[in-house]
Amino acid sequence: MKKVLLFLSLLIASNTFSIGVDTLKIKSNIKKVTLFFNGAQTTREATINLPKGKHLIVVEKLPSELNPQSIQIEGNQQGKILSVKHSLVYPDGKSKSIAVCKNKIKQQKIKIKELKNKIDVYNIEEKILLDNSNFSNKTAGTTISEIKEASAFYRIKLNEIRQKKLDLTIQTDSIKEVIQNLYVALNKKVSKEDKTFSKISFIVNCKAPVKEDFKISYFVASAGWSPLYDFRVTGIDKPLNIVYNAAIFQSTGEDWKNVKLTLSSNNPSLSNKKPELKPWFINREPVYEDNYAATGQAALSGIITDAETGEPIPFANITISQHGAMIAGTTSDFDGKYTIKPIKPGNYDLIVAFLGYVSIEVQNVTVAANTVVFKDFPLQPSSETLDEVMIIDHSTPSANKTSTMPKRSSRRSSASKVNGVRSSRNNSKVFYFNGYKTETTPTSIEYNIDTPYTILSDGNDYTVQIKEMKLGVNFVYYAVPKLEKDVFLIAEIYDWSKLNLLSGKASTYYKGTYTGETDINVDKIKDTLRLSLNRDRNIIVERTLLKEKNEKQFIGKNIKETINRSITVKNNKNKSIKIIVEDQFPISENKSVVIERLESSNGRVDDKTGKVVWNLALKPGEKKELTLKYSVKYPNRMHLNTE
Repeated sequence: MKKVLLFLSLLIASNTFSIGVDTLKIKSNIKKVTLFFNGAQTTREATINLPKGKHLIVVEKLPSELNPQSIQIEGNQQGKILSVKHSLVYPDGKSKSIAVCKNKIKQQKIKIKELKNKIDVYNIEEKILLDNSNFSNKTAGTTISEIKEASAFYRIKLNEIRQKKLDLTIQTDSIKEVIQNLYVALNKKVSKEDKTFSKISFIVNCKAPVKEDFKISYFVASAGWSPLYDFRVTGIDKPLNIVYNAAIFQSTGEDWKNVKLTLSSNNPSLSNKKPELKPWFINREPVYEDNYAATGQAALSGIITDAETGEPIPFANITISQHGAMIAGTTSDFDGKYTIKPIKPGNYDLIVAFLGYVSIEVQNVTVAANTVVFKDFPLQPSSETLDEVMIIDHSTPSANKTSTMPKRSSRRSSASKVNGVRSSRNNSKVFYFNGYKTETTPTSIEYNIDTPYTILSDGNDYTVQIKEMKLGVNFVYYAVPKLEKDVFLIAEIYDWSKLNLLSGKASTYYKGTYTGETDINVDKIKDTLRLSLNRDRNIIVERTLLKEKNEKQFIGKNIKETINRSITVKNNKNKSIKIIVEDQFPISENKSVVIERLESSNGRVDDKTGKVVWNLALKPGEKKELTLKYSVKYPNRMHLNTE
């Protein structure tokens, strides 16, 4: 009885939502998108002339995945917003353009059947001729002229039949190409029209005729951004050039065309609920509620092809679902490639569908954090439309592999200098830093990109430049000859916190040449940020074991070995340099093994770790020699590697 009353109350509420009001379906355009590391808030704008009274405003064709709780409607206060409603609109299969396209395919298939019938008739006629062409059954006395006449008849007739069959086959192949193109067009229409959308409806009460400007915003999960940096050095006597970039991606189902972007370090998927302590029993581990969303972005990628020809299939529909609910989806591009990103780590069912081919459903696809699962699908042509489905458990061998998330965007948008906005945990204020307008907000870092960009809903990475700045840094050469013969040029940034860096990928360039990639983890950087820029082979560092100076003594039941090493550093550059050389003394964890540090050429020694550091200044052509000498005393029953 309670369920019946609840149903009736919902039905009455649904009906009274729009009773006595005018209904207006409006067109809105995406003007602004605020991107988070996981997710995005989309803001649409629309201007409407409204007469006096109540009006039901409807915004359609929105992403099905939008979070209803995130919907915000703002007006210019000339009309009062009374109520807001979200609903899903499922495909009804009544699209006229889809029906027209299907009818064209049906007509072309009828033509193929007609041509096939003609070919079958010619096959029968050819068989009759061949069955009656055997002269061995004829009565004796057939003349040569009769044989020639019969041969000419069969030759002409058979050539005529086979030419007709060839012409019909060519026509059939041509119609098949038309059908294939119609299927591509049909799937393109299906991917846009025959799917579930969100609809937002809200009632506005106007006391007088008004021109109302509305902003409709909502949150979608299938979008995000990640920081990228370029560190460029043209010479050690010049400033370090830092380019702030962002890799932006989305597969929300709607393209962002010429929109203003804001990049935020916030994470709306994290719960705002304060964690609560529970009783901790000493004999078991405490259990706490998970207050955080799953971290780490994942992706699905691959290519859809025709299993018989190997040709790519564009506009194939790829969707992923979890527990029966669709999570995200996309369509393959003109090369048959698809990408769905970002995806939360977990297990998913994957469906690939293209009209005219057997659909494939792959169950239990595991997607781990910070990985890309590559799955390619060869589809088998089918005489049916979407009735046939091939179901595959993920344990079945298929074209499948994983890798870490892409390091760099494959598609780069044209970039220009724009304002970068930095936020800190102070009261909001505006100031200028190196010519860039900077604003602070209470809780997050944000960058406002004033130049509009177009980001398509294809899951690909689009690189957007945020800002560019020059910074004076300390360039130092480092050498660790025990591990590596080469010398490394390092840029040391002391007051790096003012740079407002976020954890992300960084590419390094030296004198215009790409030298490598590194990870910046701001949580692990201490006082100084060190960037390795280049290997410099004009500085020679050699580490040599001086065997002639080494000693080995037997003292009772003990052995004492003395080890001598020489480290030579030579500057072959035409400029003076600063170089830091690192080596180490061994350390002992066994009381029976005694290590004595004898010589370190005035190097700075860390007593706990045994690390030795030399800070050297070398003029052009100058050479310095360092000595590392120590002794190891140990019981003669032990076998130690003392070198």
